[in-house]
Amino acid sequence: MPRGIPWPSRWLPPPLVEVVPDGYRVNLGRLERLVLQQTFDDLRVLLADHDPATRRLFPTAYVDDAKRDAEYQELVGDDLARSQLDALDTVERSIDGSVVGRDELEQWMRSVNAVRLVIGTQLDISEDMERIDPSDPDYARFGVYEFLSNLLAWIIATLFETGPQPTGETPA
Repeated sequence: MPRGIPWPSRWLPPPLVEVVPDGYRVNLGRLERLVLQQTFDDLRVLLADHDPATRRLFPTAYVDDAKRDAEYQELVGDDLARSQLDALDTVERSIDGSVVGRDELEQWMRSVNAVRLVIGTQLDISEDMERIDPSDPDYARFGVYEFLSNLLAWIIATLFETGPQPTGETPA
């Protein structure tokens, strides 16, 4: 584009997460929706199987007492899993770009973060990681992790931008 000519805003894609008159909208393309749906399906299976990759979704309550922590997990584990599944259901109902309220966008945040944490655990992602080699068999999964990280950042920024809403209010 030649210098000095402004880029027409009508040509720009909508932001990934935007504030709309009645709430919020997550603008995902078809491929992004398919990827997100697949990660949710995978998470449901992992939760049902009590897969170790989900351990970050069930925080340790008693770091120095394995017996007490096991009792705690027995007490709240099913509730945490059910809550996570409910959040996934909320996202799946609005994945098509439906307008959602703040509570539902917070469920989006929770669900996206959950699958991101599980994939990060499976890939053993750390802050000191080097560039990923495109020939790595998990290269595509690292791309999914990056997509989830970006989507999570958009959700958090949008929630932060609009601030807490009084009950029954929607952002302007």
